[in-house]
Amino acid sequence: MPDVVEPGTRLVHRYRLEEHLGGLEDALGSGDGTAFWRAHDELLDRPVGVTLLAEGDPHAEDVLRAARLAAAVSDSRFLRVLDASKVDGVVYVVSEWVSGTNLADLLEDGPLPAPEAHSLVAEVAAAMAAAHEQGLAHLCLQPEHVLRTTHGQVKVAGLGVDAAARGIRPGSDAGHRDARGVAAVLYAALTARWPGEVRTRLADAPRDGAALCSPRQVRAGVPDDLDDVVCRALDVPDRHHNGAPLRSPADLAKALSAAHVTSRIPVIGSAGPSPRETAPSPAQHVSPYDDQGPPRPRAARLAWAAAATVLVVGLVLFGGQLLSTSLTGGDPGEEPSGNPTSGETQQPRRGPLEIASATTLDPPPDGNGEENSDRAGRAVDGDESSAWPTKTYNDPFGPSGLKEGVGLLLDLGEVRAVSRVEVTVQGGATDFELRTADEAGDALEDYEPVGQASDVFPRAVIRPDGDVRARYLLLWLTALPAQDGGYRGEVAEVTVSG
Repeated sequence: MPDVVEPGTRLVHRYRLEEHLGGLEDALGSGDGTAFWRAHDELLDRPVGVTLLAEGDPHAEDVLRAARLAAAVSDSRFLRVLDASKVDGVVYVVSEWVSGTNLADLLEDGPLPAPEAHSLVAEVAAAMAAAHEQGLAHLCLQPEHVLRTTHGQVKVAGLGVDAAARGIRPGSDAGHRDARGVAAVLYAALTARWPGEVRTRLADAPRDGAALCSPRQVRAGVPDDLDDVVCRALDVPDRHHNGAPLRSPADLAKALSAAHVTSRIPVIGSAGPSPRETAPSPAQHVSPYDDQGPPRPRAARLAWAAAATVLVVGLVLFGGQLLSTSLTGGDPGEEPSGNPTSGETQQPRRGPLEIASATTLDPPPDGNGEENSDRAGRAVDGDESSAWPTKTYNDPFGPSGLKEGVGLLLDLGEVRAVSRVEVTVQGGATDFELRTADEAGDALEDYEPVGQASDVFPRAVIRPDGDVRARYLLLWLTALPAQDGGYRGEVAEVTVSG
C-alpha cells in the first residue's frame, strides 16, 4: 500500500480517489489492510467504487482472482466489476457505483412489509441462481450487499470479492452457503434482525437456547410460506416444513416463486428511505454513510413518530371511511372526490386502473408500423411469464442507429389521473420514456413526455412529473438489451395506478 493514500490520489492516471469509506477492520476489528473508496473515473467521467489492498496482503491474490471471475457475470442484477489489476504495490478492484439504498438502511426503521420483502429477495435469489449457473458464488451475502436503486431495481454487490477479502474461498458447500445467505437476507427483511454469523449493523436474531427463532416467532403476521422457506434453508428446528431442505440458490428461487404472499392493506411508503449514493463493495457494510454524514436513526424514528401522530389524527377524523376502505381492500391513502361533508358518494382516486387495450406505436419515418402489435396485450394480461416483444434490430436505438425508439400504447378508456406506472421487462436492461395524451396520435410528438427510467431490469416504477391526467399512455422504448445477436425489448407487464 502506498505510504500516502488520500483524496486526490490517482490510480493508473485514471481513477481519482475522492472519499475513504472505511475498511474491513472497521467492521471486523481485524486490522485488515483492505480499504474502500468512492472514486471518479476521469477517462469515462463517471463515479466508481475502488477496493485497495497492499500487494503483500495475504488475501490480495484471492481478491484479484475473484474480481476477474466476477467480471464475467452476465446477470445485470450484480454490480459490475469494471477493472482489477496491480499498480505500485497495490491491488485495486474498480466496481460499478449506483445511486440506491442498501437493505440494512431500509431496515433502520423496522422490517419491510411481507410482499415487499418477498419481491426484493426473490430477485436476489434469482440473481444468485444465475451466478451459480456460471460457476460463481458470493459466499458472504449480507443486507448491506443488497441494494435497491432509485429506479426500483435490485442490485447485489460484492460477488466473490468480499468473501475473498475475508479469506473465504469457494468450496463444495458454495451452493448451500449462498442459499443460507439469501435466506438470512429474507429473515432480515421480514424481521429487521440478522441470523447470520458475520456481523452487520442489524441486531442479532433471537434464539431459544441454541436454536434460532423462526421469523414468525419474531414478528407476528409473517406469511407461512415465507416462514417455511426461511426455516427450510436455515435448518430452523422444531418446525413443520412443507418440503425438503433448500440447499442451493436455485432451490430457494423456485420456492420463493411458488410462495403465496398476500396483503389486504397496501404498503404505505414502500419506496423506503431517500436513496443515497452507495458503494458497490464491502464499504457498504463498514461505512454506511452518504455525502451528508452518518445516518441518524433517532431522527428517522422521530419522523416516523410524527407521522404516526398525524395518522392517529386522521383515523379520528376519517375513521369510518378509512375502516370501510381497508376492509374492502382499498387504499387507506385514497383521497375522496368532492366535498367530504356534502353527503355525496365518495369515489377513490388512487388504486390500479383498468387498461382498456394495448397496441404499439412505430411511427414514420423510421418505423413501418409493424411492431408485433398483435402481441401487445401480453404486456397487460397480469402474467409476467408472457411478454410483448419488439422486433429484433441489428443496431441499437439512438441518433446514430436505425431508429430512435418504439412504443407500447395503452388506452385507459377515458381520461384518468395517473400517479404511478410499474414496468416489468425481460431480456435485460431497457430505457423508457413515459408519454401521455388525451387523444391517440400517429406521431411521437403527439404525446407529452412526463417521466423516464433507465437501465430497467427486471422492473421499475415511473412516477409522472406533476399532476398528470390522460387517456393514453405511451411507453416509449429508447434503448433495448442485446439479445440473440441483435437488440430486442420485451415488456412483460405494465400496471397503472391513479
